[in-house]
Amino acid sequence: MSDVPLVRLLSMAVTVALEELHTELSDRGHGVLRPAHGYALNAVLNGRNTVSEMAPLLGMTKQGAAKLVQMLIDEGYLAIDDASGEDARRKPLLLTEKGRQAVQASVEIQDRIEREWAELVGPRRMSTTRTALERAVTNAADGGYPPVRPGW
Repeated sequence: MSDVPLVRLLSMAVTVALEELHTELSDRGHGVLRPAHGYALNAVLNGRNTVSEMAPLLGMTKQGAAKLVQMLIDEGYLAIDDASGEDARRKPLLLTEKGRQAVQASVEIQDRIEREWAELVGPRRMSTTRTALERAVTNAADGGYPPVRPGW
């Protein structure tokens, strides 16, 4: 497989990991969640808690982000902070208990996947791979991490 371009191989790795992540999330009662939902929940967790702040991070229009957020509200993962005093368009979103449980489950599953991959390729190789990818990504993003946008 050495003739597979690195970008394609990285994309395949993301696909494999996301499929495993979402299968297990479904097994844990979060079957409605898709990658874009996870990115939205993480945006709220990291303080990007309005649709206007979230949309560019997700690479979506405000209308698209609003639709995604409404689904997460309807499913009980997010709630609107009515106590904020903001007008309706700017009211911040809050993770509900269900939302926090989904984020925690996702973290646990991702940690397990990384440990399994480290067992497969060896902890030293995994550490070297992680360091190399972090360096390449942060170099491309002027020293920070770029936003992760769903591409599907």
